[in-house]
Amino acid sequence: MTTPQRIALQAYWWPAAARAQGWPVGDRTLRLRVCAWAVSLPNPTQHELLAAINSEATPDRPLESTNDLYNRGDVDRVKACLGMLADLMRETGEVGQPQIGRARRLRNVIRDQIKCLALYHPKPRAYVAAIIDDKFNSWRKYGPPVTIKDLTDDPIIRTDKKTGNVRELPSQLDQLLMRVAAVVNQKRNENVLLPAYAQLQDTEPLTIHEMKLTAGVFCDCAFCNRQRARGKMPLLPPLPVEEDWRDFDPELEPVADADPELGSGVSDEGKNPF
Repeated sequence: MTTPQRIALQAYWWPAAARAQGWPVGDRTLRLRVCAWAVSLPNPTQHELLAAINSEATPDRPLESTNDLYNRGDVDRVKACLGMLADLMRETGEVGQPQIGRARRLRNVIRDQIKCLALYHPKPRAYVAAIIDDKFNSWRKYGPPVTIKDLTDDPIIRTDKKTGNVRELPSQLDQLLMRVAAVVNQKRNENVLLPAYAQLQDTEPLTIHEMKLTAGVFCDCAFCNRQRARGKMPLLPPLPVEEDWRDFDPELEPVADADPELGSGVSDEGKNPF
């Protein structure tokens, strides 16, 4: 569990749940028991969660401290359950739905990729909108165009018609992230910065570290992580409660203006395989 996540849990998520349930906010033992049941029950209702908390049973995953929350998935489950206990509608809807929290994080990474792309391309949002249009709209016959708001982290299961074998494919957001990351890396290797960054133009491309710092996005390279451990760089900030969809909105920059090299599609790799 990261420091920002721990602060959010202790300062916001837990106090809201405790006040709604009439629990003492300062009861550490109770807080850990509630969190333990949140990560032990796969998809509880509020009644089931409260029954478990008030029972004599021991959760499958007892916690000595919040450091025992292993990963972002654990934190998502705790946040959702505490939100449900606080009677918050949006968080309640995310209980038992880990893909929702992961989708937010994937979109946040795509935001960072757009900022990196902006070092090399004058219309980065339109470029990404064109990728979405090519991958997820070109094969649709009916309905409104798909935008990033419609893309999910839900698993995609396909059955081979010839063999009957079932396979799981990357989610829509995973597909988009992989494609955008490939575009950014291609542009970085081509080493043609926009005029606004001409002072950084050199015979060698920017490193990934240099690119991310120039774009103002979080860098998780070994050097930055060492600096962060020494308190010399900021920690990763928590995701905002409400996402800023303007980062993605295709209507802000028409898809047709994205880039002449896109043509009627981004590339053969960008074609939707389904």
